[in-house]
Amino acid sequence: MPFAHPVIVFDLDGTLIRNTTVSLLLAEGVGRLPAVEELERLYDSYAIDNDTFSDREAALLAGLTPEQIRGFLADAPWTAGVEETLRTLTEGGCTLLLATLAWGFAVEELEHRPWFSAVGAADMEYVDGALSGRVDRYFDEQGKLDFVRAWCAERGVPLDQVAAVGDSRSDLRLFAGVGTSVALNASADARAAADHVLDTEDLRDLLPLLRTRTA
Repeated sequence: MPFAHPVIVFDLDGTLIRNTTVSLLLAEGVGRLPAVEELERLYDSYAIDNDTFSDREAALLAGLTPEQIRGFLADAPWTAGVEETLRTLTEGGCTLLLATLAWGFAVEELEHRPWFSAVGAADMEYVDGALSGRVDRYFDEQGKLDFVRAWCAERGVPLDQVAAVGDSRSDLRLFAGVGTSVALNASADARAAADHVLDTEDLRDLLPLLRTRTA
């Protein structure tokens, strides 16, 4: 049975990577874990916005090189079945996109980056081979929807042909804008906004939901 949507958009933190975030993995590697844990707590409690989070974290990660980043992310805890799931979707004719609040420079160093045709993410510039500590591109929940909308518009793909998979409030606008949404191991607000809710430790359990179209 073919997949119902030709384009599938995935979130990263909490969706493809379980029980941590790219920010925390980088912070642990550079010895700044408590500081970034506090930033995540402030963001989750709405005490700071996404741009403020990005500015403060960028300063903490200044000086990192691509080689260091790759090493810090080498043992990222991917959700079980991620390789098989991404391969099955791709071989089934789907185009995969990644829309994440994580850093784009980090995504480029991840093991499974090649499966994704395009990535929407925040970013930081490199200067002389190391992170500058200054945000080059901000990316928030509206940015996820804008990224997918722009990618689809360039290719003549209607948004109702897109399915989105995510787990948190940063996915709500995207969920509302696409044809089908799946809340995977998700927060209460994401579960309430999604067409499908799935709790699993194996991403392959997602595949049957992506074979059906929401009425």
